Amino acid sequence: MIRRKTSHIRFLVASAVLVGAAACSSTPPPTSEVTMADSAMQAAELAGAREYAPIELRAAEASKLELDKAMEAENYEKAARLAEKTRADAELAKATAEAEKSRLALKESQDNIDTMVREVGRVAGE
Repeated sequence: MIRRKTSHIRFLVASAVLVGAAACSSTPPPTSEVTMADSAMQAAELAGAREYAPIELRAAEASKLELDKAMEAENYEKAARLAEKTRADAELAKATAEAEKSRLALKESQDNIDTMVREVGRVAGE
């Protein structure tokens, strides 16, 4: 009888330890990381990434889709990694869009200067 109680107690203790370990190891939802990823996606859109950095924006959108799937499946460790990837992809899309817009503005300024130089040369040659 004592041996049976001892086995039962060991089983209960082992079960409690396993339940406690499982509770401690569960990852909370990465809500702040997801919020930062969403903000980065919005910033990329506002920066004109759809027009000026479509490839980078599509990569961010693909990461976001995977993130949403991981959140839905409650795979929060994977979701946290994907939130960081989504944020990084979106920031790259934003930076690329801003760089492309700057490049185009510089080209337009250079074209305007070239036009003015030609006009001055034409007027001076009269």
